[in-house]
Amino acid sequence: MILQLCKAVFNRLKPIVELVGIYVVWICIHYLAGILYSYFCTPATLIGFITSSLLAITPECRALRWIIYNGGNTISDMWIIIGTWIASKLRF
Repeated sequence: MILQLCKAVFNRLKPIVELVGIYVVWICIHYLAGILYSYFCTPATLIGFITSSLLAITPECRALRWIIYNGGNTISDMWIIIGTWIASKLRF
């Protein structure tokens, strides 16, 4: 009886856990890309200031900028989807 109940609860929560997992992965990727970009592409030294214009056009820095930009948009879109879903569940 309890095993069946646990299976039923797990089956109901599985899609939610998967969605939350995707959200957490995007947040981690976005966060790490920001740290890596500031470390590798814009070093906090005088030489880093001088070379940042050259580093900014490297494929690695362009990829990190792409992750930061699109990761931010994806996180924003996920909040809109979550808010819309919650609003659709409210009954007035």
